[in-house]
Amino acid sequence: MLVLLITSALAASLLVELGLSVARDLMEAHDREFEDERQMNKVFKSTSGRVW
Repeated sequence: MLVLLITSALAASLLVELGLSVARDLMEAHDREFEDERQMNKVFKSTSGRVW
């Protein structure tokens, strides 16, 4: 019984760590997406002033 309790606590701990890792990766990917968009906007703004 004690072994089952320890095993389930360990599994729960690993699942929490995995969930936090996935959430952190998603948040960082979301931040990078906005960074790329800002960089593209700068490029478009700098080229939009040209007269063709």
